[in-house]
Amino acid sequence: MKVDYIKKLFEINIALSHEKNIYTLLEKILLLARDFSGADAGTLYLKEGENLVFKVVHTESLGICLSNEGGNLKWPPVSLYHDDGSQNLSNVSAVAALSGEIIVIDDCYYEENFDFSGTKAFDELNNYRTKSMIVIPLKDFESDVIGVLQLINKKHHESGEVVSFTAFDRESAVALASQATVSILNARLVYELERFLEIFMQSIGEAIDAKSPYTGNHVKKVGKLSRMIGRVVSESEKYRDSYHFNNDSARKLEIASWLHDVGKIAVPDHIMDKATKLESVVDQIDVIAERVEIIKRDYKIEYLERNISLSEYESKIRELDNDLIFLRANNFGEGFMSDEKIERLHKIAEHKYILCGKEEPLLREEDILNLSIRKGTLTDEERAIVMSHAGMTYKILENIPFPKKFLDAKHIASNHHEKLNGEGYPRGLTAGDLSVDDRILAIADVFEALSSADRPYKTPKKLSEVFKILSFMVKDGEIDGEIVRTIFDSKMYLEYAKENMLPEQIDEPKLFF
Repeated sequence: MKVDYIKKLFEINIALSHEKNIYTLLEKILLLARDFSGADAGTLYLKEGENLVFKVVHTESLGICLSNEGGNLKWPPVSLYHDDGSQNLSNVSAVAALSGEIIVIDDCYYEENFDFSGTKAFDELNNYRTKSMIVIPLKDFESDVIGVLQLINKKHHESGEVVSFTAFDRESAVALASQATVSILNARLVYELERFLEIFMQSIGEAIDAKSPYTGNHVKKVGKLSRMIGRVVSESEKYRDSYHFNNDSARKLEIASWLHDVGKIAVPDHIMDKATKLESVVDQIDVIAERVEIIKRDYKIEYLERNISLSEYESKIRELDNDLIFLRANNFGEGFMSDEKIERLHKIAEHKYILCGKEEPLLREEDILNLSIRKGTLTDEERAIVMSHAGMTYKILENIPFPKKFLDAKHIASNHHEKLNGEGYPRGLTAGDLSVDDRILAIADVFEALSSADRPYKTPKKLSEVFKILSFMVKDGEIDGEIVRTIFDSKMYLEYAKENMLPEQIDEPKLFF
């Protein structure tokens, strides 16, 4: 008997020590405790503040097996104190938690020290009869109660009749409670550390987003989109057997999403948020407009002094107005700057005005350099600075000791600008180096950037335009075509679009590969 008892304790210890998921652990503790004691039913509470919260409830004979994972168990908690601050001495579980003592009851219906009206109501509703009970406080290393284990209706191992819990059960309960408490504390510590990591990383991502008035929701939306893509990819024909998307992998992908732009902390704000070609601390187009007004004033003086005719004056004013319209339009960087446009730009630069007795050009060399940008708003030097954020992300995350299950998050975050054809950055990785998660995040980042409607420096793309661009990227060997096709075929993009895009952006897309 003693050998079997010790053997069973060892088996329980091994079973509990290997479980890290807190709710699976609680289920296992209650199941093992019932099996060890021969109890038909049981309840496991954890202490939260001044309440005992139901976590797991079992009644084998009634087929009841309930867990509060995800907040699904809506039973009200047991308060340890009344509203006036006095202890709740009518509830047996509350008393066990408050006193730290094991309570053994032979028959709840004849127990006068506690209120079992709720138990009797449950029995009547379910045609059950609660009789014997043992209530065990779970204490941590400092003898503070962290929860309560309640076992109900011990069954005789031969007859199956409900009998009282014995002194041996009481002693066994102490050993079992000790093991259970250590396991709960370990699992809770792991959970809290992981939760801390998630919240901390999310906060970092939100802080980076907060640097920009234009991309304030980018990280959050990329995280949401990545998770949605991960789900449908795991169900696709190609990746169904090789890519498994569970709660841990979803959290890993979200962490990577929150961190993928952390390197932007090293990018100056005036470059990261450069909305127009001439923007620095202020938009230089306004300075140029002031210079145009000076030139207009000079022409007016020439006209009033009869140095030029009225028609010449009006022609020069029209030319300046048209030139300024041209400069303003090209300042936004949405169209392509052709050779003809650059030639006109240099012609406009020939306008001169007098400042402090010195002749100055309408456009400075820096103005010409920026306005000559072929596409977008960044010069080659500025683009290199922005692109450096991916390498900085890698440097920042490289030495952070992520938990094993989230270890790949730092690589996924760092690889969001890598391309399958090896032409990405910062490391020039190729298809063989990039995981499914790497590919998902890269596509989610592009999709969000193209479809975002909250960036004043570019027109948000319609779904048809987004998928056209993604198709070209697939043709160029930059992103994974199977994943893009899965997104398209599953129509999951509609769910995202309805929540995050303007109604006028939602049209009928098609693929071009």
